[in-house]
Amino acid sequence: MTLLRFSALIRCALLGLGLPLCSLALACPSRAETPLLMEGKTSLHQRVLIREITPRHSAPDQPLPDRLKPLQAFYVYAREGDWLQVGAEETGADLFWVRASATTDWKQNIVATLEGSENLGRLLFFDGYDSAYGVVEAEDPALAAAALRAEAEAAEAGGPRSERLVALGPRTTVDMRRNLYVMPILSSEEAVFENGNFVNLLQVAVARANPDRAEAPSASAAAPAPLTAADEVPLEDGEAPAPAAPGSGYRAGVVFVVDTTISMQPYIDATRAALTEIYAQAGRSGASDKFAFGLIGFRDDAAAVPGLDYQTRTFVTLQDGASPEKFLAGMEEMTEARVSTRSFREDSYAGIDQAISAIDWTGFGARFIVLVTDAGPREAGDPLSATGLSAEGLSALARERARAAIMVMHLRTPKGAKDHATAEAAYRRLAAQPNGDPLYFPIEKGTPEIYRQKAHDVGAFIVDQVTRFQDGASDLPDAPGVAAEPAPADAGLAAVASVGRTMHLAWLGSQKGEKAPDVFEAVVADRDFDRPGLKPLSIRVLISKSELSDLQEALKIIVQSAEDNVIDPDKFFAQVLGAAADMSRSPDKVKRRADASLADVTAISEYLEGLPYKSRIMAITNDDWLRLSISEQQTVVNELHEKIERYSRYNEATDAWVDYLGTGAGAAALVYPMRLDDLP
Repeated sequence: MTLLRFSALIRCALLGLGLPLCSLALACPSRAETPLLMEGKTSLHQRVLIREITPRHSAPDQPLPDRLKPLQAFYVYAREGDWLQVGAEETGADLFWVRASATTDWKQNIVATLEGSENLGRLLFFDGYDSAYGVVEAEDPALAAAALRAEAEAAEAGGPRSERLVALGPRTTVDMRRNLYVMPILSSEEAVFENGNFVNLLQVAVARANPDRAEAPSASAAAPAPLTAADEVPLEDGEAPAPAAPGSGYRAGVVFVVDTTISMQPYIDATRAALTEIYAQAGRSGASDKFAFGLIGFRDDAAAVPGLDYQTRTFVTLQDGASPEKFLAGMEEMTEARVSTRSFREDSYAGIDQAISAIDWTGFGARFIVLVTDAGPREAGDPLSATGLSAEGLSALARERARAAIMVMHLRTPKGAKDHATAEAAYRRLAAQPNGDPLYFPIEKGTPEIYRQKAHDVGAFIVDQVTRFQDGASDLPDAPGVAAEPAPADAGLAAVASVGRTMHLAWLGSQKGEKAPDVFEAVVADRDFDRPGLKPLSIRVLISKSELSDLQEALKIIVQSAEDNVIDPDKFFAQVLGAAADMSRSPDKVKRRADASLADVTAISEYLEGLPYKSRIMAITNDDWLRLSISEQQTVVNELHEKIERYSRYNEATDAWVDYLGTGAGAAALVYPMRLDDLP
């Protein structure tokens, strides 16, 4: 008998007796001091993510009293059947065993989440790639998807199981701050619709911080549990799913951010007139408790022009704005500046930032920030910018931190004609909405009366929409016996209506504790089958607060080194690229990028290979970088400055981070899925 076979027999005997595999040092080979490598890789180690609450084991079948919670990531040191030996670090310390069925492969920190939007149907979770290709390659993918969705919804109501779907996405939006989840991407394939549009098919799992079950999932990767009515809300025999009640607590908070520089008094007066009329109309109709208006004024850098008095000022909070009298009293204090600013551009982004960070949005389901200005903004890189943020960064901050939509009323006055094109481009980006049209309203010629009417129409529509929701109108397309909201004829109001319905779906989901479906493994498409231009998934990077702080500090050092000419452009790019790659694969290592050697930073090709999605910097090759002109390279450096500023704002947003372990507010215990676009 060979020594190898003899050792295997001893291992089996020990397992059969329920003894630890390595209880006898002579009987078992020593475990590796480093984690196992991913297949085909030389530097990337295997990791897994805990999917369900599960006990730790000192050895297979020997549980310890403490339990692991979902979303914890571990390195894999050994595999024995359905057992994994894992550890939190790469040092080989504090190793223990878990069941493989309680974990999912964690190949990268890039994950998918569901993108809530009223423009999207419920996401289809296919049982495999073949079923997904059946829809993608259909002559009419929208029709094929609709048939499968109807089949699955019938299964939810107690009908026959769907043969090709294992789950449907939720009807309403999951509030990730209350029910954090991620969908790790296990593999991906690129497919093409019949019309030539590309779509990525992703094999995903679902890991939730608050699982329904306390034990590891019983389904296997090879045979996912089929969709049944029990996968949603438990129903009595023959009972149809009841629509979620709209509820009486849904309210709208609308903050007007008004340019108060010289010559803006006619628009300040028009704002007062429009909102006064809305308050009066709401009082007559009994809708006064359904909304509140806030008011912020902005000018420009008051340090550069002291006569401006302030850069931003909150005149009315949303709490005071619930009272017409308090709102109008605050409105009376808003007047135009007495002196001119340094240029036509103003720091409108500072006013938006004030609305995001200084306004208390608690208690409001619909949240709108309405910018009113005749001037272009001070973008990131402008020395007079108080925020250091771009239009895209500020828009993302509004959604991620305040969960608010930005609307822009651009007063296109004759005196600003030379500024109109660049201002419009920036404001369209600022007012962009995921899977929807931007909330950009050009006021031609800047006529105060036209603006007053538009401000009134938008404000009154938001109040009316909230009232209809409270009176029983529904966003759920399959909700029986509930009146649907009529579509506005005006294109601008239609865009506002769409955003309002999306916000209502998010509020409904938060109220009823909507969760991501309980799926072990499934295949999803990252494009909508009805409208391939829309994206039902948000691609994010699951990181801890401490990891984000590490990335911010590393980028600060790298960028400062570049500006001080301490390192050459080649090494600078490699360091930034390495930091982005680390965040997608091993964010615990990103700190090393601040002082990495050239050999360290250039050995990252393996980190980039096989990633299903890449940030902008990860999509650039070293040759691409060296071909850029000095000004183009400086543009990238400016973008990194702006990303660093975003990280500061995210770190400040304490309510956006989730204590998924329930251990307190320590930075290491707080996580959040950050948008991939926020990476360098």
